[in-house]
Amino acid sequence: MTVDQRARHRTARLSAAPAAVPQARRLLTEALADWGVCPGTDLAYDLRLIVSELAANSVRNADRLSPVFTLTMVLGDGHIGVGVHDADPRPPARPGDGLGVVHEVITEAHGITEVQSTEDGGKTMWVVLPLDDRG
Repeated sequence: MTVDQRARHRTARLSAAPAAVPQARRLLTEALADWGVCPGTDLAYDLRLIVSELAANSVRNADRLSPVFTLTMVLGDGHIGVGVHDADPRPPARPGDGLGVVHEVITEAHGITEVQSTEDGGKTMWVVLPLDDRG
């Protein structure tokens, strides 16, 4: 695992193995604490759930094409964005229980999601949630 830390932007490359899911959650929790988001808030809970599911989806479905994935966390003006990038060009696996819950959380939180193709032939799934009274 390699981590690039900046005040409002953090990136970590993680091995596409099951152990990376709790690592991704821990890295997010550390970033949120540094950014002043209390761990017991709905926003923190929602973001941990989202990162867990996106990381697990990457590990589960892209592992043959992508031995690593990248977690990106960004604190913006009025929002927090998280992205998971892997080298698999296919869209995320059909929404099952995990991604279905993620979509419900994003909708309920008035967030947005986008899947972007990347220059390396892979994709990044982005989720952006507003900073509001939930955080």
